[in-house]
Amino acid sequence: MNSNDFYQLKAELSVMDFTKSKPNYADLARKYGVDYRTVKKYHEGYKGKPRNRAKPSRL
Repeated sequence: MNSNDFYQLKAELSVMDFTKSKPNYADLARKYGVDYRTVKKYHEGYKGKPRNRAKPSRL
């Protein structure tokens, strides 16, 4: 899944939220070539891995 597909998926999920329709995760997963759990994860608000380290340096 490239970044363009990610933005298209997020846009499609936003439209579904706006219209109060329930997304079909399996159908969207087939359309974008990812697992349905990935689509669900992004729909529930996953932003991606954190950019910063959680632990401070020991030095």
